[in-house]
Amino acid sequence: MKIINARVFIDGIFVSTEVQFDQNGIVAIGNNLPDDEIIDAGGNYLYPGIIDCHNHGGWLRAFQYGEEDEFGTYEDRIRFLVEKLPEHGVTTVFPTLSGTNYEIVARTVRELRKIRGKYEGARLDRFQFEGLYPSLKRYMTEEAVNPSREHTDCIVDNDYSDVALFHVGPDLEGAIDWCDYMVSNGVYPTVGNTEASAEDVFRAADHGLCQADHMFNGFKAMHHREAGAAAAVMYDDRIKAQLTCDGYHVDPLWVRILIKIKGLENVYGVSDMSEASGLPDGTHVVNGRRITARDGFIYGEDGYIASGNMAINEVMKAARDRCHLTMEEVGSLYCENVAKCLNITDRGKIEVGRKSDLVIMNEDYEALITIIDGKVFYHR
Repeated sequence: MKIINARVFIDGIFVSTEVQFDQNGIVAIGNNLPDDEIIDAGGNYLYPGIIDCHNHGGWLRAFQYGEEDEFGTYEDRIRFLVEKLPEHGVTTVFPTLSGTNYEIVARTVRELRKIRGKYEGARLDRFQFEGLYPSLKRYMTEEAVNPSREHTDCIVDNDYSDVALFHVGPDLEGAIDWCDYMVSNGVYPTVGNTEASAEDVFRAADHGLCQADHMFNGFKAMHHREAGAAAAVMYDDRIKAQLTCDGYHVDPLWVRILIKIKGLENVYGVSDMSEASGLPDGTHVVNGRRITARDGFIYGEDGYIASGNMAINEVMKAARDRCHLTMEEVGSLYCENVAKCLNITDRGKIEVGRKSDLVIMNEDYEALITIIDGKVFYHR
């Protein structure tokens, strides 16, 4: 099968070419490729399937474990999510687990391992753990503990084969030894939810810390007399930075400043969807709390923003329209840089030999066709 009449995103630019693929992967890129099965993109845009590497859930369902509710069992909710995400161009998702209720996080790991690969849809990939070892006061709870290999071993049942990123406050006692241990297990230590100084971050980077949670959010506010963690991430080329480009979580100017300082290739876009994301405008009740969805964001009863309300393709549109990034910059951030910054080599780029995970989008980033492992999974 081949896709024709598409503006194909490859290496940061759009090119006019055809892409041929089968269920095993992308087999050829070029013009006038012989093939009897054709998808005509109609002049729309062809991107690699989106890797949403920071996603807590959506549409009132969460990746974090919970008992049966009006949406069915936990497994029912996970099935819904993996089937729903391709409607937004997502072909791979990293379930992102958070908080200091360590028993729930560990239960989630066990339950998701049973479900992974069971249903067609967005691929349930490796875990990202956020906020389990925070040092920023607003994330601290009485249950919070300092990082240690023994504690983390218990959370993942001594199995790190499906763990991608694990967040830590590098200023916490034991953080440096813990970073060494994560690296030895193939895990990326990630700075976030922290009051760390720049020196704390640099020291952790000497021991393998190489990723930053959604930049500026979950970091102590910057001050010109104090070099904190956010400044360290901007300065240190060893650290790749996640970024939310919905135009509110990070001011559009700061989005462009971060890209200018670190270089586009060292920044990658995330959705940071929560279970409250993806709702229609109006008032809803989530976990007993009344919230309001408006203009792409979720607000609590106090009027303050509680979370974003955008799926990742909608964040891409906001990155262009609110943050004033070019379509090439948006494509790099959300469609190629995730694989590049996380050293994923089997997908996340339109290249011969990679998985045939592809998405055709229109100019407003609406997913028209989503292809997973060479099969059309979603057709708008």
